[in-house]
Amino acid sequence: MIFTLWYAYATIMQWWRLRTLLNKLNGTLNDQNALLVCSGHSVHDSRKQRSLENLLFCTETRIACTVVPKQKLNLSQWIAFPRNLRYFPIYIDDNKIPIRGREIFILLQAVLDNYVKHQSEIIQVENFGELVGWKASDSFEVVVKTDLEHLTKLVNQFSQNNLDINHELKLLKLETVDVENAPTVIKYEKKYLKEQTVKYSYAPVHWNKFVQEVKDLYSKIRDITTPKIKIENGSPQCLESAKPIKKEPKKNAEERKTLTTLDVSTGAEHRRHKKPREGPSKSSKPKPKEKQHKHKRTVNKLVKQSSVKENDEVKSDVKDKVLKSVTMAPKPPNVLVYADSLVTKDNVKRVLFSILNKEKYTIYDLPTSSKHTGWDKSTVLVVVCGSVPPDLTSNLIQYLLTGGQLLSICSDLMYSILYTFTTAEVREHELVRFSYGQWQHVKMMHHIFCYQASPAKKQFSKDSDHSSNGSSPLAPRTPSNVEMRHNEKDYNIQVQVLGTEETWHTPSLLLAKVKNSQGRAVFSQVHLEIDPDVYENDEEKFQSLLSSNEARLEILKDILSSHLDLTCDDSFGTIEYSQGYFLGCYDAKVNMMTDCDSITNNQLTCDKISVVFCGHNVDPGIASNIRLPVMIHSCPSNFSTLDYFDTLNTEDIGRLVIYADILTSTQHLLCKKLRHGLVVIARQQTNGIGRSNNSWLSPLGCAAFSLQMHIPLDSNLGQSLPLIQHLVMVAIISSIKNTQGLDRLNIGIKWPNDLYAEAEIKIGGLVVTSTILSNVAIVNIGCGVNLSNQNPTICINDLIEKFNKENDTSIKPIPYEKYFAAVFNEIERLYLDVQKNGFEPFFDLYYQYWLHSDVEVTIQSEKGDSTRAKILGIDKYGFLSVRLVDGTMTSVQPDGNSFDMMSGLIAPKKF
Repeated sequence: MIFTLWYAYATIMQWWRLRTLLNKLNGTLNDQNALLVCSGHSVHDSRKQRSLENLLFCTETRIACTVVPKQKLNLSQWIAFPRNLRYFPIYIDDNKIPIRGREIFILLQAVLDNYVKHQSEIIQVENFGELVGWKASDSFEVVVKTDLEHLTKLVNQFSQNNLDINHELKLLKLETVDVENAPTVIKYEKKYLKEQTVKYSYAPVHWNKFVQEVKDLYSKIRDITTPKIKIENGSPQCLESAKPIKKEPKKNAEERKTLTTLDVSTGAEHRRHKKPREGPSKSSKPKPKEKQHKHKRTVNKLVKQSSVKENDEVKSDVKDKVLKSVTMAPKPPNVLVYADSLVTKDNVKRVLFSILNKEKYTIYDLPTSSKHTGWDKSTVLVVVCGSVPPDLTSNLIQYLLTGGQLLSICSDLMYSILYTFTTAEVREHELVRFSYGQWQHVKMMHHIFCYQASPAKKQFSKDSDHSSNGSSPLAPRTPSNVEMRHNEKDYNIQVQVLGTEETWHTPSLLLAKVKNSQGRAVFSQVHLEIDPDVYENDEEKFQSLLSSNEARLEILKDILSSHLDLTCDDSFGTIEYSQGYFLGCYDAKVNMMTDCDSITNNQLTCDKISVVFCGHNVDPGIASNIRLPVMIHSCPSNFSTLDYFDTLNTEDIGRLVIYADILTSTQHLLCKKLRHGLVVIARQQTNGIGRSNNSWLSPLGCAAFSLQMHIPLDSNLGQSLPLIQHLVMVAIISSIKNTQGLDRLNIGIKWPNDLYAEAEIKIGGLVVTSTILSNVAIVNIGCGVNLSNQNPTICINDLIEKFNKENDTSIKPIPYEKYFAAVFNEIERLYLDVQKNGFEPFFDLYYQYWLHSDVEVTIQSEKGDSTRAKILGIDKYGFLSVRLVDGTMTSVQPDGNSFDMMSGLIAPKKF
């Protein structure tokens, strides 16, 4: 009887404890913070810059608290569990735990490398949720998808006892996390008996064998996720063999003795058979930029001289000193976006696209790998929304302090930089009236109600004192300076209030400038990115935000242009798409429409757009980003078909053209098998596609086309299909240089498929996709070249004008229509020659134009190890052929690697 009463009492107490803990967790956990349960000394982690927010409980051995910011795990670096759990070296029951309510992801970390003598309660983690992924490095980690009830039970057990999880692994900590992407699926090959997977002998030799098996399994992820180069025994090896070309680039004996190192900062060209460049005529004075190029040539000369006279140490020092004053013209500027949710990221990118100059900037996702720091080289602005992971926070702070620009919208990044600020009170998603400059009483959504200076801060800005006219006489003033120490250096950040919330007159928009640096950041607690449509189900908020939407866009535009020096469009107008035109011989057009299986009832349905071919007396209907009416019997007013077809002398390529003034992307029209030689030309693209799905800016003046080729697989080119990208780029350069007088125009190929001017400025590129149907490859080539557009870098016709001034010539600019015809002529000529005579003549021409002859590069492994290699050329598949320092020859593939060839670096991709 007494035992029964005690058992009932214990059951009630356990139920009460669980309910109390559940209520406490339910009231404190949110999207911004994370629950952390661990030993007291493990709360602080030097690798994660986070703050403790709330203490939930503390025992002799355990502490539970909430920390901010919550970390987000990229599950692509984790491994999925096998379907048959007998293939896993740790015993796991095949349980199916139902998840009720809000899904919560938890990270469990346990000791792996050494066995801790078992004195704890053993639990099976699969009894508390669904196993998502695992990894094994210094510890064993597993991500579990669960709900609040199961999380409460697990936390309760962990709070009362030391726990061992599956295979007697000592549990170190439990933490709630956010996740992105899916875990990697590997092939599990070895099957285990249950006796093996429950536990091993305590003897170190047996435990070490178990640990090695687990780590060997995890190492398989590298075979899938790492690039094609790896380091083995100090030397890089290519994972896929490629035969070197039979013939090395021609060079004389003197050239063989010289090994030139390509350096981005010199702006040097390294090309075969390069003719001396003539200086400007006596009658024309060099422009500042021309002087810069002259200075760069002088730098190269000085460096070369120093390499002969001095030892290695002095040579390096001389080069470093000389190159400090030399800067390279940038690539097209990028705006990078980071947000803690896909919805927010889409909102930000959409509003930026509507405001920023579309001819100048490309908008990308910010790479989140902590190892990747190269993204800041061509970045003019980073936009951050929401919670930021600690490793990324450190990179962003470094970017700001060294001259970068940030726009922080409702992000906890502010607390890492302006750490003297807190929040006056928390009222998330509040509709308030907001003032900024000439814009008054603007209704906006607030994230956290307001910024507030820490009372401990004694230095305040008089400009920020609003207490004299505010409704709250106690409204806080804002500190004018924040001192920061980062990477052993001290910085001073000057703070200015730009906008305020009108009820309490507290600052909601701040400008922070790094003293003695170009670094600037704007911190906003109003949701500048949210479109009113987000609140269409809330009538009051929707109408209020709609009435202020024009002001919101104007405020954001003013912030970008006035405080962050970006160029914005003059209006927020929508893009007006227009009808297209089918150009070419009438019989050829009819044959394509009747013989092509992809065209039904005069309509071609592609993945992202539908093309409707319209004959006489057919209403074309409305043109849009997803619908293109194409007139069969009409000609465009701003594309001279006379100039085009008079210049064109091909049999197939370019004989049929679909032309449009504005398209999303020319590539979108070629997703089906159509006709060999069919070309799509757009005077302007709104969503141009580059390599690796990067954006390609295609403003007016950019010569953009897509070409479909049908290549037999048993032909010369069909057996070396990747060379098609090199053939097309050679054709483009050859067609330009074949123009009378332009054989010395300073343009060349940056491997694998970019067009560069003066060896340093990107002015063109192409992307190739292919599909194999039977014995034919359907190859779609998309290409864009800056022909007459000065943005985002420079263009061919500007180079011609510069060439005329330097050489006292009068070469005319290349007309738009004649450029396309000349390129298609050269593509067909090279294509037929390769199919008939092989690649030897093509390689000779290719090496006249490329920029990497006799260049040394550094090949860097995923682990950071590096080795030097000399570039020899390209192999029969178009891959880069290099000779390592030990004499070994290997090939480097473009996919899976990041090639900063102009700075002599080949490294694994970081994003």
